[in-house]
Amino acid sequence: MNVPQDVSPIRDVAVRNSAAMLGMWIFLISLGMVFLTTVIAYLIIRGQLISSGEWALDDPPGLPGLLYVSTIILIIASVVMHAATTSAGPSSGAPAVGRWMCCACVLVFCFLITQTLAWIDLAANENLAFDSSLYAWLFYVLTGLHVAHVLAGLPPLLVTTRNALRGRYQSVREGVSGLTFCVMYWHFLDGVWVILFIVLLFGMR
Repeated sequence: MNVPQDVSPIRDVAVRNSAAMLGMWIFLISLGMVFLTTVIAYLIIRGQLISSGEWALDDPPGLPGLLYVSTIILIIASVVMHAATTSAGPSSGAPAVGRWMCCACVLVFCFLITQTLAWIDLAANENLAFDSSLYAWLFYVLTGLHVAHVLAGLPPLLVTTRNALRGRYQSVREGVSGLTFCVMYWHFLDGVWVILFIVLLFGMR
């Protein structure tokens, strides 16, 4: 008995890629709802504390300067990843995509380092440890939630970079969609961080 090699219920490559893209958008929307509800909860708690006079500190520390640096780094990483996707295809060599993705990996690790240093600086220099106040706790929860998703995105980023260096992303059939989905996720994290940064910038006062 001959078993067909293509056992996928969707045998057309274009249709299969469209279905995968739809699934990716559903995934990103669900993650967006997580961040949205967290930000709404933050704003509600902040409003309640302000109305009761328990929010403002005697000397509000504001945001650590390193958060400005990390924001710029993540935006640059997003631009670099976009360059990687535009470099993919049969008309470009594998080294171009691989170089862009390697740069993106370095920038992401720099982002994590600056975030960690910002936490250390805030806790040590401003005496705002995680359990010192609800003011500090909300800051760590919002930034920590984002960092958790950044860490979750590291394995696919590293795998995608390895595949790029091996020349995999030179045709749709060889998995350009994998690179696209990875970059979509990181664009999402970039956008979420910009929103969180704005919320914290005007909220941690």
